[in-house]
Amino acid sequence: MTTPTGPAEGFPAPGERIGPFEIVRQLGTGGMGVVFEAVDTALQRRVALKVISPHVAGDPAFRARFTREAQAQASLDSPHVVQVFAHGEADGSLYIASQLIPDGDLGAMVRAQGAPPPRVALELIAQVAAGLADAHATGLVHRDIKPSNVLLRHRGEDVTAYLADFGIARRVDGDTGLSPPLTTQGAAVGTPAYMAPELHTGGRPGPPTDIYSVGCLLWAALVGSAPYIGTTDYQLVTAHVSAPVPQVAAAGPFEREVNRVLRSAMAKHPGERHPSAAALRDDLRRVLATIPAPASVEPDDSVEPPTVSSSSVPTRRVAAIAVGLVSLLGAGAVHGVLTLRSDDAGGTGRGAGGATSSEPAHEDGLTRAQRIAAANIAAALDADADLDVVAAECTARTLVRRSGVDGLQEQGLIDDDLDFVDSGGTGAIDPQVYADIIEVGVGCVFESVGLGAVPRPATLVE
Repeated sequence: MTTPTGPAEGFPAPGERIGPFEIVRQLGTGGMGVVFEAVDTALQRRVALKVISPHVAGDPAFRARFTREAQAQASLDSPHVVQVFAHGEADGSLYIASQLIPDGDLGAMVRAQGAPPPRVALELIAQVAAGLADAHATGLVHRDIKPSNVLLRHRGEDVTAYLADFGIARRVDGDTGLSPPLTTQGAAVGTPAYMAPELHTGGRPGPPTDIYSVGCLLWAALVGSAPYIGTTDYQLVTAHVSAPVPQVAAAGPFEREVNRVLRSAMAKHPGERHPSAAALRDDLRRVLATIPAPASVEPDDSVEPPTVSSSSVPTRRVAAIAVGLVSLLGAGAVHGVLTLRSDDAGGTGRGAGGATSSEPAHEDGLTRAQRIAAANIAAALDADADLDVVAAECTARTLVRRSGVDGLQEQGLIDDDLDFVDSGGTGAIDPQVYADIIEVGVGCVFESVGLGAVPRPATLVE
């Protein structure tokens, strides 16, 4: 969520109301709306009020997703999960009112102040694990645990952590397994820097994948950065899959115990992790109760992720890739490719590489929004179109550079949350984009198997 620079156009201003909620001030903006501090005039309490953008609120699929998000989080009763008070519609605006946590998030705290003392770090992550245990007990898997989704409240020397944003959570059903996700089908699930290895290779999310993410969160709280920081997206994913679990320099019993917790929580195989979030919570609290913590810890630089190159990616048949792309995009892809004139394939007139804002570009030439969109598109292509990681990322970044975020949203390939849109063959996607994806995807497959160099810009690690 970004800090506001002025009133959001089309949204209520301070003093105006949405239902029983009177707007106090704007807190920030996100992909699907604006968050305000507001007052519930019926109960006279301050809340965080998320108001959904009108241009997405009218979509029936989105409205269903929004309702499930609110119901999922409202079903939780935990001292370490942000509580949802109400959700609904008023004056044409969808909203969700939740507990107002006033002191920012863990990621912002680490960026501003550096990593907290080890004892504080372990206590905060134990609280997150406690909230997660409560969520798992109700049948919910979070799927996007990261520093920005851990909100903080300071009371004197005490800090309380709250697990927030169950927007992509989904319920675990005893008979049928996992219910459909709240995100658009085919979109990326979670944040790559904190995702379990099995999610990078097509596995299904569940309590063990959340536990892995909490292990990553523990590392970030202890040393101030994500556990793996690759120079490319491919290196980042490969490190999660095969690199050693990061360790702190073992100067004493506290550090050795922390390393043991990290090895268990971040074990590559799900069956080797803590058996539950409650077990991880108890393990952290046991360490805190029995061993004095040092003033600080440092990472063990001898434990480094391996260097990875695209030459290790297996060759795929180009015909199979094209079939996979058509399968992912729906039957409309065939019609789109066959009916477009060849001189239209370049996508001219859409503003190559256009951004959604005037934010500065990253060193790879893409803005933050463009990199997020590219990561989401790549995840969908990798999971469902038979593209390997390198070719999927090459395809996604080329599409973003060619059309920009605004262009891809206009074509219907990504939504306002920057998530990939699975049209299911409904024709919602501009036919031009079908031709673009297949053209670019096949080219990137050739490059990924050694017939050309694939540019590997630095990854976004949150």
